This record gives sequence, structure tokens and C-alpha cells, in this order.
Amino acid sequence: MNFTFDMKRPIDLICMGRVAVDLYAEQIHSPLSEVQTFRKYLGGCPGNIAVGTSRLGLKSMLFSCVGKDEMGQFLKNTLQKEGVSTDLLYETDQHLTGLVLLGICPPSHFPLMFYRKDCADMQLQPSHIKPTLLQQAKAILITGTGLSTASMENTTHETVKLAKEMGTAVIFDLDYRPVLWGLTAAGDGETRYQSSQVVTQHYQKILSYCDLIVGTEEEIKIAAGVDNIQHAIPIIQQFSNAPIVMKKGEKGCQVYLEKNPPLSSRSFPVEVLNVLGAGDAFLSGLLRGLLRGESWETAIEWANANGALVVTRHGCAPAMPYFDELQEFLQCYDNDPYRWKFLPHSQVYKQYVIRYPQGFKDGLTSIVTMQKETDMNFSCLKLRKGEHYDLTSELESAYLLMTGKVVFYYADYTYTAERLGYFEQDPIVLHCAAKTYASVQALTDCEILVIQTENDNNFEAMIFDKNNLLESDHRSKGLLEDTSYRIVRTVFDKRNRPESNLVVGEIITFQGSWSSYPPHYHAQAEIYHYRFSEPQGFAFGENGEDVLKIRHYDTYHIANGQEHAHCTAPGYALYTLWFIRHLPNQPYHLPTFRPEHEWTRHAAANRRVWR
Repeated sequence: MNFTFDMKRPIDLICMGRVAVDLYAEQIHSPLSEVQTFRKYLGGCPGNIAVGTSRLGLKSMLFSCVGKDEMGQFLKNTLQKEGVSTDLLYETDQHLTGLVLLGICPPSHFPLMFYRKDCADMQLQPSHIKPTLLQQAKAILITGTGLSTASMENTTHETVKLAKEMGTAVIFDLDYRPVLWGLTAAGDGETRYQSSQVVTQHYQKILSYCDLIVGTEEEIKIAAGVDNIQHAIPIIQQFSNAPIVMKKGEKGCQVYLEKNPPLSSRSFPVEVLNVLGAGDAFLSGLLRGLLRGESWETAIEWANANGALVVTRHGCAPAMPYFDELQEFLQCYDNDPYRWKFLPHSQVYKQYVIRYPQGFKDGLTSIVTMQKETDMNFSCLKLRKGEHYDLTSELESAYLLMTGKVVFYYADYTYTAERLGYFEQDPIVLHCAAKTYASVQALTDCEILVIQTENDNNFEAMIFDKNNLLESDHRSKGLLEDTSYRIVRTVFDKRNRPESNLVVGEIITFQGSWSSYPPHYHAQAEIYHYRFSEPQGFAFGENGEDVLKIRHYDTYHIANGQEHAHCTAPGYALYTLWFIRHLPNQPYHLPTFRPEHEWTRHAAANRRVWR
């Protein structure tokens, strides 16, 4: 039997259960007794998978509970920054958030100490289940740890039964930690296998409800109740027809589909730093493939590669790759198997900045795909002279001409547009409702930036140019010695396109000046795309407390509620395309400025500054 689910559901995955704070030793090869400092990360199998799948582009949600304490607040903040929905994340003031101490002694020694006695994430109750959200989800993931206490086992069974009624696929991550079942000394979290008929019985009670079963060789053995892995698969298949995915570490994996020979995929040997997040990364890659309709062959290749990347890094959740990073690793591995050492993975850049340092190839290049944080697509279309391209789409779409001469065909109209430079000339934008017939013919080589979002409203297609732009504002001219003077060209928003779900505009920032200033934020997510007057130009962007170095062709995703501003280096003028999607019943109008800097917006500021 294959893994089946309802592709039309808007939520890709609900991850249920363990989420805790991981305190990772910073001193590699030191026993925990001698470690001096730790790094604090989000951890726990479902929490890691929620983050891992979100970074790969899935709409993920965590169904769990944290304490009303500082560690619980840290976890909640981290999930929200990672784009994981917290609509099913509960809080308790009677239980503390769980903690785990983790050591790193590669290649094979990774001590763990769990502080989870009656912790917050074990407090989920059947009353916490929201059928309306289950009904919107393609799948829900449960774990073996969720069966290790009577209360959580009851909640897990009730959740699974409701999921089956709602037609939601059930994924069982076997996630076996003997210490959490009281089978080893309390300080021994590293032991990964100890046979126990009691544990086996608990696992087998739920196997028949599962649509996908995933585990290591040790976890497959505990689920089957035998110590021989060759006998384990047929035993599990007596309880369930679900596909069984067996993780084999550096050897890759095997997939058992009914009675067929197992399906295998290549592995990706790398230098191991830390194996503790590998399984969660593996499952994140697998689900990114399966839940987006990819073949088993593709899904397990992504799973193996995703796991390989994580074992080279410190931590679990913060080590999870982003989708473009995973694809680059796969594309480069055969010719450059050490490319992973040079991938620019960082919490800041890979989450917020998408880089194409050499620009975009001919044809359509997808830059941002629709996901929970933005609900917008962003692409670059480059055509050669004489080429014709169909622009008809199921989404509301704005086609902004960057350079070149084209003919836009839309509805029953044609419009010839030419733009020689985006610094000097106002934008030209074709704006269409979903399902509007539109196409473009290139009269010269051209480049068009494409912004899209979902919108059921019907409205007339329209060309915007210098004659009907909403505004071209010389903002902050004469203020603070023109240090934040810029030109803001707003193409449209609710004032002139009330049916639209988008706001689209451009900013020209003069060399050495600030823009999007003072620092501000808004409830809606936003995307900036950058170009410089010289290709070697650079700027610095603010993302809350983080500072990003911005380069030519970079695209910057600004999360909802995140403060932002930017400044460009002397000598380099900066072009910024900016666009926002209105939230349902909360359209974008004006941002909220950081209060302590708000005074810099007013003429009286000129009298206050130091000279």
C-alpha cells in the first residue's frame, strides 16, 4: 500500500508531542562532566521535524505544550520565527518546559541527559485536539515517546482515532528512547535499544492506525518485538499495510511497500560531527517529498541528503537545511562531495536571504515559493528577443518590467512597454486577477519580475505606468541632512486596487543613505528584492536584532512583525522592489515605527541632531 493523503488540504503536517530546550555542549569531545558552556536550541523529535519541514517549504504546525516559563517562551518564539504554526501549542503554569543536556564526542559517542519528569509537553489532553485543524491537515505525525506515559498514550490514541475519522494520514515516528520508558539509569539517555515486551505491546496497539511508519533498525525491532531485523518487517506488516521506512544511518534507508522488494536510495557520506538530529532531518526531507507529491525515489534521496547535511553541524533544529540549500548539496555532491563545508548555512541568512549572485538564467526562475510565512510567489522571467510567454495563472499576478521592450497581451488589450533602466524610470506593471488571459512578447531581450498570491476576487486587468502610479514620493527630502532621503514609488495598494491582495512598490535609495527608515514593522510579511547601481555594491539590512549584508540580486524575506530598515554603502545606489500580501480582514496601510526613533520622521528633528 502506498502513502495516501488529501493533496488539497492547506496544512501539510501537524507534529504532535515532544518539544524541549536542547542545551548542546560547546566543547567537542568533552564528557558532560567537564563541559563548561552550552548552546541553547529548540529540540525534541516533533519540534525538530516541525522546524525541519518548515525550512523545506511545508506548512507545518506543532501540537504540544510548553511551560509558562522563560524556556517555554523561548520555544514559542523560535517556532514562530521558523514559520511553524503555534495554533496548537498550549501552555501550563503547573509544569516546567523539558530540558536535555547533550554532549558531542564524534564519531560515535553522543551522551544525553533528559530532564523530563512530568514536563510540560506530556500534559496534552484529548480536549486539546481541534477537529477543524485536523480536518485541514494532510497528515499528523505521532511518536513512540508519546506512548511512554498513560496520559499521553490516551491522548495519542484519541488524536489518532479522530484523525482517521477526518481522513488525515497518520505518520508514526517510532522514536524509541529506552530511558524515557524507565528501562535504563536516569542519566543514560544515549542507549538507543533495549528489548521490552511492554514497550512492544504499546507500539503494536497503534500500528494498525498508521499510514506511514518510520524508524531506525533498533526502533523497527522494538515495534516488532524481535531482535532479528530480518524477521521484524514481516511482523509489523501483520499489523499494518502502511509503507515502512527503515533508516540505516550512513547506509541510507530502505522502504518496504507491501510484499515488494525493499526500495533503496543512495547515501551521502560526509564527516560526522553530531548524529543526534539526523533522523529528524531525514524524516523532514522525506515528508517534503511525499507531501508535495514527489516519487518515493525522490523523497528518500532528499531524506538521505537532508540527514547527511545535519550530521555535519552543531545542534538539531538550527542545523536543519533550507530547501535551496538541500538542492544545491544534491546538485554539487557528485562533483564536489565536500561542498557541504562551504554552504553558507546560518540561522540568519538561510532563513531570510535568498541569493543568486550571478543573476538569473533565461526562462522562469522561481525565487520564493508560496508558504505560510508569505503566501506569495516571486519569480524572475528573462526572455530573448522574439520569444513569447504565456502569463495566464490561477493566482493574482503582477508582472513588473525591469528592462527591455515588450508587448503585454491581456484580456482584449495590448500594451507596448519599454523600460531602459529601473533606477531612472518609473515602473511598468501588468496586474491581473486569477485566471485572466495574459501573455508577453519580447521585442528585445527583457527581464520581468513576477509577484503572485491567492485571490478569489475578480477585477479588471490593468497596466500601471508613470501616468497612473499611486505615488512617487520623495520621502524625507530635507530631513536630517537627507540621510534617509529616497524615492518611494507605490504602484498599487488598497487605495487604488481595493480588490487586490497585494501591495507593490519600488524604492530608490541614494548612495550612503538609509531607507525604510526609521525601523518599523507590520503584521503582514514582506519581501524585498535588491539591485545595485554597480554589481559589486552592498548594503546592510536590519532584521530585528540581526544585521544582514545585502548584495546584488538578493531577495530578503521579512517575517510578519519583524522590524526592518536598511542602508546602502557610499558609492552604491540601491534599487528595492517591495511587496506585501494583505492579511484576511487586516489589510496593510501604514507600518508601526519603533517609538524611540519615531521622532526622526518629523521636521523638528533637524533642530535636535548633534553637529
